[in-house]
Amino acid sequence: MKKTKKYIILSLATCITLSPIAVKADNGSDGKEIIPISAPIDKVDQIEDVVMADYIKYEGKITEVNNNGKYLSILVKNDESDPYNGMVFHINEEVILLNDKTKDFITSDTLKKGMTVSGYYDKNTIMTMSLPPQLTPDVIVVKEAEEPGTIHVSKFNEDLISSDGTLKLNVDAETVRIDRNGNQLEKGAIGGKDLIVFYTISTKSIPAQTTPEKIIVMGEDEEVKVEPEITVLDKLIVNEKEITLNKSLYKNEKDVMMIPLRDIAEALEYEIKWNNESKTAELTKGAQWTAITIGEDKYNFAKMLIKLGTAPEVKDSSTYVPFSFLEEVLKVRVEITEKGMIEIGL
Repeated sequence: MKKTKKYIILSLATCITLSPIAVKADNGSDGKEIIPISAPIDKVDQIEDVVMADYIKYEGKITEVNNNGKYLSILVKNDESDPYNGMVFHINEEVILLNDKTKDFITSDTLKKGMTVSGYYDKNTIMTMSLPPQLTPDVIVVKEAEEPGTIHVSKFNEDLISSDGTLKLNVDAETVRIDRNGNQLEKGAIGGKDLIVFYTISTKSIPAQTTPEKIIVMGEDEEVKVEPEITVLDKLIVNEKEITLNKSLYKNEKDVMMIPLRDIAEALEYEIKWNNESKTAELTKGAQWTAITIGEDKYNFAKMLIKLGTAPEVKDSSTYVPFSFLEEVLKVRVEITEKGMIEIGL
């Protein structure tokens, strides 16, 4: 009897779920509207957003290797029976090639037909719309390890938690930490970076925690461009000609480099007129005209007012303007030489 009831309930549930039949109200409904079960529900439990991983993994066997001596690509398939299955990975110098058994770098000439590989590429990587699709991956790992192990490719924050929230790294003294060039790194140099992590055991917590065997930082450290400092204060170069200034440059109380207006203007062949009553200087050179007023951060150029964050000043009876006046107002090319001298090109 119990079995019969179960079947009846299942049958009714199936009919309710699958049958797109309109239900007419009976006499007991008092003509009230019956809402279909497929209608939107006003109150639903909140569902947390699923965080997508930074890197997508595609695993399969290399079925083709194309190398014309200049360009190298491999066709990787996880279903060799499907002619449209697979993905073409283009290999260049930027792709990190690894072996999961040695956990070390390999060269592109070691990629052979029949190898099982995993390709990792950024979720925003541009790929062709062809079949199979083509792209340049970030990482290729050749699978040869017999012992179980895991590779996680992701961006990790300063607390060494992956961006998808699935893995936390507990780095110890035994963890190998290197960059993509093989240079050893301190623990503090891996936070906030995109990492390739080799590990075997992890906890079942959320996020899972592991002490990795090896960590490879994917990106290269960005070179910080340090601009040469102005150290020569009484000379400058205009159109490759060295000029000695009558008044030297100086830094004001806000640490802004100030330059003598008359010396600069004359070096650039501007005519300069000074109005002592309004404390205003006008610079003219052909159709070019600009004006400045002492104490006002307003610089006229082509009938526009430009603010530089620093007003013109008077020092030792001479008018000074901020160093940025050269590029922002006079529109000249300015560089600082290795010797610390201002070089101006028209």
